[in-house]
Amino acid sequence: MKFAVLGAGSAGQGIAGYLALKGHDLFLYNRTPERIAALADSHRLKVSGIVEGEAVIQAASSDLETVVSNVPYVMVTARAGGHESLVEQCLPYVQEHAVIVVFTGYWAALRLQPLLKEHDRIDVTIAETTLLPLACRVVEPGHILISGEKSAVRIATYPPDRTDAVYEKLHVFVPQVFPGGSVLETSLENYNPVIHVPIALFNLRHVEEDCETFRFYSEGVSPGVAGVIDAVDSERLALCRALGLDLESAASMIKDYYHVKGETTYETIKNWEAVHEYVLPDPLHYVEEELMYGLAPLVSLCDTFGVPAPTARMLVESWSVVEGIDYWKKGVTCEDLGFRGKSSQEIVDMVTRRENNV
Repeated sequence: MKFAVLGAGSAGQGIAGYLALKGHDLFLYNRTPERIAALADSHRLKVSGIVEGEAVIQAASSDLETVVSNVPYVMVTARAGGHESLVEQCLPYVQEHAVIVVFTGYWAALRLQPLLKEHDRIDVTIAETTLLPLACRVVEPGHILISGEKSAVRIATYPPDRTDAVYEKLHVFVPQVFPGGSVLETSLENYNPVIHVPIALFNLRHVEEDCETFRFYSEGVSPGVAGVIDAVDSERLALCRALGLDLESAASMIKDYYHVKGETTYETIKNWEAVHEYVLPDPLHYVEEELMYGLAPLVSLCDTFGVPAPTARMLVESWSVVEGIDYWKKGVTCEDLGFRGKSSQEIVDMVTRRENNV
């Protein structure tokens, strides 16, 4: 099978290497050619960790047409801020009825619908996952480490009646995915914002001054920081309940995904071996993404449905001060998602019933 992967960071190279080692044809895109220069020349990617081998990459290019033409599955691993631009540039070239899978979703299936309509490409399906199914990092140019894989990752589409068809085809190649009930589940289940944003804020000196040696998870979490994670996570879960969703806590998902043990969130993160040695070379970019596409829409939805969210609000406002950015203005809102003026039941209907999608 042919796959295009858009974004050649750790996530993109991890997905590309994982699928290529299974014998599939991989075409890798990155906006800046420098990052993929070694792959473009050698067509080889060393993969180590839970899977190992030399993966063959059919093409690594900064030309989108070369990468996505005649490919049925397009995997987007670029950060959320680039989703709209990247998908819009793809639409003239992707084949009819192509499936674009966004890892990690951050409301992509809803956010990208206006582009499909504008370009008359409603034949294209946008699917989103809760998270990337793999834990991976670039060791050096041409070498990706896959240190862990999640046991199961939710996937959903908008319109919702396409979820089962996408799952039936995709899980053969990416067995970790399973069908979610709606894109509410995939986007609200994402635990990255509730973990990364508090860790970064309460380790700001390390984030700003020595992020390239600071082990983000193992050194960044204390009992107090874990308490903040628990507080914002409880607000996420309260919103889920208001929308009729039964989702797990962040700590429970980590334990399920990675078979980690721990009685508390603090113990769970400390025992999370797959990410124990991780350093984030540019954590402020992660924070920006998770504020704009994670916590800002979370608070917007909480405000809409009368769910208190003081911790999430504090985090957004604190980071707005730290970075001099108004994340309330930059972040995704209910209106951006097409939820304005809708009740919780109307929102659920919108993302679960085909006849309500227009």
